[in-house]
Amino acid sequence: MKQYLLIDIGGTFIKYSLTDAHAQKVSGGKVPTPLTGMDDLLAAIEGFAAPWKGQFEGCAVSMPGRIDTKRGIAHTGGILSGFMWEQPFAALLEQQLGVPVTIANDGKCAAAAEAWTGSLAGVDNGLVLVLGTGIGGGIILNGKVYMGSHSAAGEVSNLVTELGSMEGDDFRFDVIGKVAESPVWAGKASASGLIAAYAAEKQLPAHGPQPTGEEIFAAYAAGEPEACRALKKFARRVALGIIGLQSVL
Repeated sequence: MKQYLLIDIGGTFIKYSLTDAHAQKVSGGKVPTPLTGMDDLLAAIEGFAAPWKGQFEGCAVSMPGRIDTKRGIAHTGGILSGFMWEQPFAALLEQQLGVPVTIANDGKCAAAAEAWTGSLAGVDNGLVLVLGTGIGGGIILNGKVYMGSHSAAGEVSNLVTELGSMEGDDFRFDVIGKVAESPVWAGKASASGLIAAYAAEKQLPAHGPQPTGEEIFAAYAAGEPEACRALKKFARRVALGIIGLQSVL
C-alpha cells in the first residue's frame, strides 16, 4: 500500500501524518513551529519524519505564503517570511527526505482537499477559508483550484478592513505581519484575532500567558460570558469578510 508524508506548517504548530492514497490517516502528530530560521524548521521536520523513512513514497507540504507549486519555490512564507523568502523549499526537503516533495499554499491545499473528498466535492465554484494564525483561502473555479497569475489567488488575509488606520503618512505596511495589530481582515478574523478579542474581554496582561483557541471554545461551551462575547464579535468579523468575498466571487 502506497503511503505519503503530509505536512501542514502553521504559525503555531507543524501537523503531520502518514497517509495512504485513499486519504486515510495511518499515524500522525504535531510539534511547535520553529520561527527562528530555516535550519531549525528543517530539523523539526527531520525529527518526526526520520522514524518513517522508507515508509512513504512522497511528501506534500501545506504552508502559508505565496507558493509557486510548479517550481517548488516559496516566494513568501506568511509568518515564516523572516527566513522563507524566495526559497527553493521543495528542493531543500527533497534533499533531506530523499523523496519527491510538492509544496503548496495552505488555503489552496484545503480547497483541493475539500474538492476531492469534502464539502466541495462535485461543486463547480466555491471558497475555502482556514482560520489559523492568519486566514488561508482557496478558490475553486470550474472544479479546479485557482492559482492566479502570481500564485497569490485566495490570499484573503491581506484584505484591508480598516482603511482609516492606513491613511496617515507614518503608516508602515509591515505591520500587516503582526496579525493582531494589523488593519487587514486577518487582524480580527483569524484565530489570533479571536485570542486577542478574548484577552481584551478578560483584561489579560498583554505580555502574560495567552489562551489557546481550544481553551476559548471550551469556555464558550461552558457558558462563560467573556468567551461568549468574544466569539460573537469574532463570528461577526468573519461573516462580514465572507459577505465581501461573496460579492466578488
